[in-house]
Amino acid sequence: RVIQQRAPNRPAARPRQRTKSAKAQVRPPAEPETPVVEKSQTARTVLVIGDFMGSGLAEGLNVVFAENPEIKVIDRTKGSSGFARPDFFDWPKEIKGVIDAEKPAAIVVMLGSNDRQQMRIGDEREQPLTEAWIKEYEARSTALATAMQASKVPFVWVGQPSFKPKKMLSDILAFNDVYRKAAEAAGGTFVDIWEGFVDENGAFVSTGPDINGQPVRLRSNDGINLTK
Repeated sequence: RVIQQRAPNRPAARPRQRTKSAKAQVRPPAEPETPVVEKSQTARTVLVIGDFMGSGLAEGLNVVFAENPEIKVIDRTKGSSGFARPDFFDWPKEIKGVIDAEKPAAIVVMLGSNDRQQMRIGDEREQPLTEAWIKEYEARSTALATAMQASKVPFVWVGQPSFKPKKMLSDILAFNDVYRKAAEAAGGTFVDIWEGFVDENGAFVSTGPDINGQPVRLRSNDGINLTK
């Protein structure tokens, strides 16, 4: 507690009594508690892979299925991962081991928010969105989709939302197009969430309806991360 000292010879100011209604106005709304339901031994696994946006998606899916004892969500995302830096984590190479370990009934993918960077192709470093960069990016996305297809586990690929930095918008739209083509060619389902995070003019918005249709803040102050 911060204690304020009184000025000399000045009576202390009496704290103003706040009414209950005033307190209610400034109190942030309490987040609803999610009941903890023990999962059954036969519960099917939804495996979530991807980057930090995928991790947020896994958190949301955990809430959605919290009261369902027959579905459990496993978060195997890597926050800083993507396709541009396989030296950090190579999803097309690692996905089979992840699937073998978790034995999912379904896979949910969300990644790409870290990929607006140079990519090493052979001995060259290509700048983002050049012709050679896009060709390699498509190949890596296709490799992941093909690996999931080979596992015979159905998968859903969730596209990225819009982001506040304007220079990101066109790039992310191009990425989503790559993901859609890769997913659908491998028999997966692509989920486009773009419209949920833009206004009628296609511009980024930080607020919008939640899953119950109530207006809430959807994005954090950085215009990138999602709120709960």
